[in-house]
Order: sequence, then structure tokens, then C-alpha cells
Amino acid sequence: MNDTKVIWNDILSCSLINGSRAELISKLIIFIKILKKWQRKLSKSQHLKDWHSLSGKLISDFFYPSKKIEKSIRIIQKNWIEMINESLLSNYSKKISINILRKIFFYKCFNTNKKKFLPGVINFCHPTAVCYLPFKVICIIGADHLSIPKTNYLDNLNLLKNYPLIGDIDIYQKYCYLFAQSISCAEKYFYISYIGYSIKDESKRYPSVLIDQLLNYIAFNFCFIGDKNLSLEDNTKKIIKHLCKKYKKEHFYKKQNIDFFKKRNLQNFFQHPDEKIHYKNLLEEKSCNKINLKDLINFWKNPICYFFNFNLKIKFNKKKQQIHTTEPFLVNQLDSFKIKTIILNKIINNQDTMELFQHYLLSGNLPYNFFGKIFWNKNIQEMTLIAKEVMKYRVLTEEKKINLKIEKYQINGILSEIQNTGLLRWKPNTINYSDRVSLWLEHLIYSVLDGRGESKIIGYKNQIWSFSSLNSITAYTYLLRYIKGYIKGIKKPLLLTKSGASWLDQVYDLKNNFIKNDCYTQRKGYKKLLETWIGNDYIEGEKKDFYIQKTITQLNQKNIKKICEIAQKWLIPILKNKKK
Repeated sequence: MNDTKVIWNDILSCSLINGSRAELISKLIIFIKILKKWQRKLSKSQHLKDWHSLSGKLISDFFYPSKKIEKSIRIIQKNWIEMINESLLSNYSKKISINILRKIFFYKCFNTNKKKFLPGVINFCHPTAVCYLPFKVICIIGADHLSIPKTNYLDNLNLLKNYPLIGDIDIYQKYCYLFAQSISCAEKYFYISYIGYSIKDESKRYPSVLIDQLLNYIAFNFCFIGDKNLSLEDNTKKIIKHLCKKYKKEHFYKKQNIDFFKKRNLQNFFQHPDEKIHYKNLLEEKSCNKINLKDLINFWKNPICYFFNFNLKIKFNKKKQQIHTTEPFLVNQLDSFKIKTIILNKIINNQDTMELFQHYLLSGNLPYNFFGKIFWNKNIQEMTLIAKEVMKYRVLTEEKKINLKIEKYQINGILSEIQNTGLLRWKPNTINYSDRVSLWLEHLIYSVLDGRGESKIIGYKNQIWSFSSLNSITAYTYLLRYIKGYIKGIKKPLLLTKSGASWLDQVYDLKNNFIKNDCYTQRKGYKKLLETWIGNDYIEGEKKDFYIQKTITQLNQKNIKKICEIAQKWLIPILKNKKK
């Protein structure tokens, strides 16, 4: 049934499955049937001679013959038949389980001697595999401070570490021993390498403490001929300069040859003196005087993300949601927000929610049975409280199409839920920075159109954020300022972040409209900024945002100052015009 809203025989229909996708479903059904067939066959113990033909039948059921896998299949069949024939020589007459044969088969196919070394070639292995074996050259790769010795993240929970006894495992001592052992095994040369800067985010990587100890030991006990009178510091510098070599980053990247003709054309396109075309001009062409209200709002919600999406055409893929093999007892955060939003809108519009419950239950988005009902009933109660608060202010709603000219800029869009008292918005969760910005921009447009009233948003637990009525001239001035900020922000990233908003919320005095500069308040503000930036076990920190990682590689004092200044510039008008 090609209709997502229809429930038939306790089955939810899906409009996505039709045509070629329906064929895929039929193939999946065939695959499941074959799995069931083999589940029945393999669940019973059989005599060894009955397992002889298993590999051939299994392969023919699951694989089409092709040249790519022909060689691999021959090896699998050969190993299986050899294993069965060897087992038959034992004259074992009883039935045997497939689990035993599977273990023997995998041991036969994949068991390799890890301590086997080949002469005349480079062997890669762990230091423990070469105990006391002499080699002409030994090289330790990736010897940075995080890898050697490896830190144990469970040390904080390990009470034995606070009360050590002789014989306890010490990872640091273990690595020190392996390190010394590797040096003693090297006959001619001993190399150590590590990458000084992370390829991902350019952060500094330091060498292992063992390398520092080795270099210090050499510097304290040895010197070059004629350098006996050198000071310890100068001798150390000279030895480190001699022993340590720094390589350029280009050694870690692939070089691609660009056709000379293409290269010349690119140079002409960007640098030709007559046409005067360069990168900045190309950016200016992208910015258009026609602005959609949605684009303006989306930009101010997350200016850095919008810059990457709009200007650079870069979109980072979000983390793929893991499919759990066990029955879920909770709903993930995003799905929970979507469900709450739909429930809230249904209740506000006096619509029945039972059919919606049945839809989500059958779709698998809700936990099974009682857990799903508990989740649903809890959200119905919470959304009903928000809906009651919304209904106090929602009387006559109106929707307007916007076609507004602000200087040379044309703003187009739709303003919904316009009341006689102003704009009305609602959401199922707590009101955050993005909600304030969104309402503020809509309130400015509403005020420019001679709207007389307060705009408000209602959130979780009767939380209300509202803006005082503005005259059209003041609103026009503010709106123009935010439009010009948008035009600049799509050309160069604007460091307006949630961390900056968190800082401003702590230091701004709403009653008297000024920033508190006393040490206690400022310290409290910076603490909140860092909390939002780092995050915790429940809320993901802003530093984990892909777009922010590429813009702010390190949160130093300079960047913090910049974030706070930009937050003041763009967010103070929002706090200033909040209804007291």
C-alpha cells in the first residue's frame, strides 16, 4: 500500500518501497529463506562423511561463480575437503557438531606463526615479538607521547594503583623494558620516528618520554671530539641537532601531477592582469541582494556552519547511527525531539494522538510494549502542559508572505502564527540560543511591517522568552545591521558561537543593561564558556562540531577574546530588548 499513513493488519505501510526497491525486498526474502535452510542443516550433528560436501553446497547457495572469487573459493573447498579427509583417517564413528569443525577449519586457514621472520625484507611486528633476536636495523614507528607508553584510561578507577605492591603490573616499566630491549637487539642502526604535528588538526604532538630520557642520557654521558669543555646545555643542543632529523609535511601526502595546460589555464583565470579576476571577486558574485528569510535565520543560528555549506560547498557527514542488536529501551535524542514536536502540534490543534502512537509503535521508533507506552504517556503529559500555556496566547492566527526591501536588499519569506499581540512560537524542549536568534529576526521583520506587539516563544516547563514591542525605525536599523553581518559572514567565517552566548548570559545584567566586569562574574562567565565548549557526559561540547574544528583549531586566549567580542556585538541587542 503506497501510503505512509495507512495501518493494515498491524503493519505500517511505507511509500519508499515500490518498483526496484520492492525487487530488493524480494531478494532479501530469498536470502532469509536460504539462511533458515542452512540454520536447520547446521543445527544438527552429523557423521564426518556427511559434512564432506558441505563447502560446495554452501558456496553454490550464497555465491555466483565469477573470476574474482574463483581462486578464493577453490582454496576454501580444498582446505575443507583436506580437513574432512584427515579427520576420517581417525575412524571416528560418532556424530560431530559443526562448531567443532568450524574451529578446526579457521585454525587451519588462518593460523600463522606471528613470530616468523623473513630474511632480507622489512618485518613489521610488535616489540614483544622480537625478544632477544638481533637485527641489523630496528625502527620504532609512531613513538609519540600518547602511543609509548600507552596511557590506561581506567587508572582512575583502579584502587590497586593507590596501594601498589611488589609484583603488580606496571605498564610504564613494561614499556621501558621493551624499549631498552629493542636498543640492545639493534646491531648497527636504531631509528625512532614520530609525527610532530597532527595531520588532522595541526595540534602539537610531543615525543615519548622514553625518547627524552634517552637523549638526555646520551647528552650527559657523551660529547663530540673536542667538545669536552662545552656546557651541558650547549652539548645537549649539539647532540640533539645531530641525532634528530625533521622532515617536511609533504612526505606524508600524495603528490598529484597537474596537466601543464590545465595549470596554465587556472593561472590565467585567477591572475590575468587585464581581466582582473581573483578569488574575492568570485565570492562577491555569490552574494546576492535577494535574501530568503529562512537563509538569514539559518545563518545566524550557526554562522560558521552556514559559511562552509553556502560558500565553500562543504558538508561534513554526520555520525552514522549505530543499529543496536538488542531491544532499545530508550528513544534517541533526535527522534525524541521530532516525536515531541509532532505531539505538541497535534495537541495545540486539538487532533487525536492515538493514531500517531500506533504509527510510531509499528514503525519501531518506540521501545517495545510497556516501555514505549511509558515514554509516550510521559511526553503526552509534558506536551499538554506546554500546549495549555500556548493556548492562553493563541487566539486568531494569521500567515503573511514577506516581500520587504531594506536598502538594496530584498527579503522574501513567510511569517506564520501572527497574533494580535505579536508573534507566537513554541517548542517541546528548553529555549536555547538558536531559538532566541530565530525569534529576534522574525520579530524585527514583524516590527518593520508596523506590527505592534510582543513576540514570544514558549518552551519546556513554562519557560517563556519574549521581546518588547519595537517601533519600525529601530527595527529597520537593527535588521539592516544583521543583513550586512550576513553578507560579510558568507564571505568570511563569523565566530559567533554557543560558547560566546553562554558567556554573555552569565556576565550581562538584564535589569540594568550592562556587562558586569567584576572578577567573580567574569570568572563565572569564562567557566560557563568552557563548559559549553568542552561539554560533558550528557551534552556534546561545541569543540566537537566539525565546522568549528576547522575554524578554531585551538581555544587560546586570543580566540576566547574574539568569541566574547563577537557575542557582545551581535547578541546584546537580543538581551537588551528582552521583555523584563
